[in-house]
Amino acid sequence: MEQLFGAIPAVVGGLEKHVKLDEAIIFAAWYRCAGEMLSERTVALEFEKKRLVIAVADVTWQRHLEDLAPQMIAKINGSLGSGTVRFLEFQIDEKTVQNARENRMSKSEGESNAVSPELVKAAMAIADEGLRKNFLEAAGDYLARQETKKSEI
Repeated sequence: MEQLFGAIPAVVGGLEKHVKLDEAIIFAAWYRCAGEMLSERTVALEFEKKRLVIAVADVTWQRHLEDLAPQMIAKINGSLGSGTVRFLEFQIDEKTVQNARENRMSKSEGESNAVSPELVKAAMAIADEGLRKNFLEAAGDYLARQETKKSEI
């Protein structure tokens, strides 16, 4: 499984370089590393300059995850390649975490975020169905947040 996940960057590497696609891969790696419990309580916000920013609901989660950050970075980089993520930053953003939780509940009731056909095509190269689903969900969450940001402006 780890080898398969590590192959994702190589698979999509044949596509035109796209920041959103790279970020979606990093986000999928975060959610995979975090597991179900943490994924329900965190939201990957952005990835820039090897820094992955994660929203958490409160200072308690922030402190606990900061303690776990070195192990999480090692696990993410083990999946994606050495040095992909160098730093995890945990920002308190209760509203974003709550919105993501509600979004996941909506998805479970049949709604879903639309991703571009290009992204779906790239994801089809991922043989593992669960991994492909996580990748597309991370990409959909990212795009939904972008739309929310645009509508707030």
